[in-house]
Amino acid sequence: MSINMVMGGLLFKNENLSEDIIDILKTLQDRYVPTIECDNTKRVLEQVFFGGDQLTEERARNAQRSLMDGDSLFDMLQGLVPKNEDWHAFRIAFEKIIKLLRKPESAGETGTYFCNATLTNNSNAKKDALNEYRFVREPFNLYVDVYIVSATLNYLGLSKIEDVQVPQTVADGNLLTQRIWLHGLVRKMVQKYVTLTEQVSDVQDKFQEVIQRPVFLCRAENCEHGPFVYKKARDNHEARKHSYIQPAENVESSKSDSKDSDDYIFNYGCLFMTLGLLLRNADDAVKEGDGPRIINMWRAFLLIYRKEGNTKYAVASLHLIALLKGILSPRDAHRLTWNRTVNRRGGKGKRVSNDFHLENLNLVLTNALKHLGVNLNESTAAREANALQYTKDIVTTFTGDLGIKKPKGYHKKLASEKDFITLLSEVHIKCQMFSFQIGREFRSFPKISRNVFSGLKVGSLKDWIVKWKKRWAEEQRLLNTVKN
Repeated sequence: MSINMVMGGLLFKNENLSEDIIDILKTLQDRYVPTIECDNTKRVLEQVFFGGDQLTEERARNAQRSLMDGDSLFDMLQGLVPKNEDWHAFRIAFEKIIKLLRKPESAGETGTYFCNATLTNNSNAKKDALNEYRFVREPFNLYVDVYIVSATLNYLGLSKIEDVQVPQTVADGNLLTQRIWLHGLVRKMVQKYVTLTEQVSDVQDKFQEVIQRPVFLCRAENCEHGPFVYKKARDNHEARKHSYIQPAENVESSKSDSKDSDDYIFNYGCLFMTLGLLLRNADDAVKEGDGPRIINMWRAFLLIYRKEGNTKYAVASLHLIALLKGILSPRDAHRLTWNRTVNRRGGKGKRVSNDFHLENLNLVLTNALKHLGVNLNESTAAREANALQYTKDIVTTFTGDLGIKKPKGYHKKLASEKDFITLLSEVHIKCQMFSFQIGREFRSFPKISRNVFSGLKVGSLKDWIVKWKKRWAEEQRLLNTVKN
């Protein structure tokens, strides 16, 4: 089902300026937040969500924080709840993932991202992943397809796609029979090459260990010192006070135990496929309007943002979870979960993020304003903005009456099919990426782990979460003391 939209018009303000972002919030609150006047004071009946990218959301919350000395929730601009939209956040996650997998110095190492781009002479794959997002995403998805097919062939013990044979009973069966067979096959393959569930569980276990940190007691009889938080502190105390020396570890044994038994080329392929499927899951969740799945993607990307040092979006992800789990009422949390996408044309699987839709409208309006030439001013720009939806409706009606159909969706090019065949041969035959062989390694990706969250410092993550939790809890306590 498609939607009916109402254009909000233009506000000639600069959200980078504190006074302007406050004016923007005041205008939106006056226009769209339901209120009632009681004792000459406006009271908020229901909060309305105000979406944008991370910078807009942060500026809005800072503006609200600057008005915390107001007499009522309305004066404090609490009729609006700033929220982060998905498209900008997922683009940032895409940029971080490309940074992990793409290194120019790997151009000569068969099977790597940059080698694939060089081999197929694809300049788009080497562009900036954030500013040229749609150009980089196309070759990236192609490479993910190559890795998936290569892993599947390796799992089935085959050398080329033509060797794949579907059992005759399955080929002759109905859709349910074919689906059950396919899902059973894919499930086992995913469990071998994509271990994201286990990786998330590992982070959760480490987090619990940090929260429930064990204590170490002095092993000397009748010693009143301790308990000690760290094992090393206990050992130092025993050596200093009781002349107890820790037995030396068997160096030879530790060397033999630490002998490298990993295949880092295999790890690279598994990591590439895992991250690629993670991004595809995020895209599919948006297309289907699956709110809970979108929120799960925010949870996964939170750890990636934190690991890769993107503090702003890590905080944005954590704040979204805080809104859903504690700050908002169950009703408002439900609204925040499900009201994240828009369907512009109707039909299943055709939804887009709210901020992506707004970016498209901004592009249409920008093009319309260019045609005003010397007549461009605040008055004419406001008229263009207010008429934008009506203009789009008129154009849609005329093109429909004239039978003009605009191509929709993505059409695969023949060049992409040729590139796929070429890259599959490189990855599966020449590189044998998913054929586990101990000791292999890319020079550009030394000791790379297949664990998406490898290198994440769980201890500092816990302290960081506690810090923000206390800050937001204090803000909520202050708001709860204010009469609406």
